[in-house]
Amino acid sequence: MRHVVVALLLTLLVLPLDGGAADNVRFTPATSASSSVATEVVIQGTSTLHDWKMAGSAIDGAIETNPEAWRAAGDKPARAVVSIPVASLKSEHKKMDALMQEALKAKTNPEIRYEIGEATVTKLSAEGFVARTKGKLTIAGTTREVTIDVTARRLDDNRYVLTGEAPIRMPDYGIKPPTAMLGTVKTAPDVKVTFRWVVGRP
Repeated sequence: MRHVVVALLLTLLVLPLDGGAADNVRFTPATSASSSVATEVVIQGTSTLHDWKMAGSAIDGAIETNPEAWRAAGDKPARAVVSIPVASLKSEHKKMDALMQEALKAKTNPEIRYEIGEATVTKLSAEGFVARTKGKLTIAGTTREVTIDVTARRLDDNRYVLTGEAPIRMPDYGIKPPTAMLGTVKTAPDVKVTFRWVVGRP
């Protein structure tokens, strides 16, 4: 699907924390008391019949970094692997879900995966920061280099919400846009993936 997540990401990066920790900190999926900041992945596209949307609430993975490094703009050290289970993405129609899982080759490639290789803080604020991440996005068994801008906002001392969006062109990942009704309904090859991921340190 896209050329993210979220995604498709995804997710990815690390957050400036209060304190003087010099060692890497590991951030993993966390929960929020507010539904408005719950983890979510949304894929939106169009077809010859109508617009369509699929959504899920599962983003797995972890981020490791030295939090002190994120107090200023510039290139930052970080390691992150983020995955989205394909089966968790649902639309309002079971037929659409089945077509999309087939297109994404879910049986042999059950996850959408993003691995960060580089991260650069481009903007700082009192609430968090914006980082430009570069890494490898794998969809349906095909991997491409992508760039995803991620906004990190502090929820409390230990939790952050990461948001971002990215366009994806399905043929770039060897995905044939799904069709229905004997080919009379066709989905467009370009989709948009947006994500919101709540992470925290134990």
